[in-house]
Amino acid sequence: MESYQEELAQIKIILKNNPKGMTVTDIAREIRVNRNSVAKYLDILLISGHAEMVTFGPAKVFFPSSRIPLSALLNFTNESIALLDRELKFLQASENFLKFFEIQRSDVIGRPINIFSDSIFKTPELAQNARRALEGKELTVEKQYQITNHKLYLRIKHIPTTFDDGEPGVTLIIEDVTDWKQTEEKMKQTIKEWEITFNSISDMVFIQDNEFSILRANRSFTDFLHMKLEECIGKKCYDLLHGLSSPHSSCPCKIVHQTKKPATVEFYEMHLDKYLEISASPIFTDEGDIAGSVHILKDITERKKKES
Repeated sequence: MESYQEELAQIKIILKNNPKGMTVTDIAREIRVNRNSVAKYLDILLISGHAEMVTFGPAKVFFPSSRIPLSALLNFTNESIALLDRELKFLQASENFLKFFEIQRSDVIGRPINIFSDSIFKTPELAQNARRALEGKELTVEKQYQITNHKLYLRIKHIPTTFDDGEPGVTLIIEDVTDWKQTEEKMKQTIKEWEITFNSISDMVFIQDNEFSILRANRSFTDFLHMKLEECIGKKCYDLLHGLSSPHSSCPCKIVHQTKKPATVEFYEMHLDKYLEISASPIFTDEGDIAGSVHILKDITERKKKES
């Protein structure tokens, strides 16, 4: 297979000496090679990133590529980045990578990843996943990493890579997602605690949107209706409570939307054979619009019987 290294090097020098750009004809005249061959060489330089092209009308003008040194590029991001060759030996490592794992560049460059994956990186599967990436499979995994007396959560990407010389390799991108994971865990815990509190309320409580669809309901509400939670979510409140296909005439939600204030109503519900008290309070958005409402439902049948 022809490499055209001499011709490519010559064209790169010419482009470098003519930063304002040159056409295929200009380059062909300069190096005394036919236009078709020059066009082929330029395609190779474009693909490899050593040249750039801008179109001006029918003319294609080529410029030398403004390439940033790889070692500098790796340090532009907050992630820890390392490049591995086809033998999974370290070619490059960013400063963040070295700092994170507390190692020196001379300790890793030119050495295979499997030497470090277990002892230093504490992630033995790092080398295994790198081999899979070398075969063309991109992988992203999240790993809990123990360092001194605290835990870190890492998101590790193994990206199949082809270098300028056509050789395969792997790019490792390691991102510290500890803050995000801790926030996620706190949110899950908060939601869990909220649900426990929500379900411990003896009154029947449900939350609905502006279309009268139930979004949340506590256990007291679902037990009252002898239904499961998943059977209630998404259903219309007037269907579950009144057996109707449209809002009840005494619906407090309609009052809430008109006044933007809490409302309480009492009525006998024939559908359930119960006297009910329903209090509704609006839920506001940051802009002051009503996004839905919270309802507290009480069975006041016994009280009504005593009153009568």
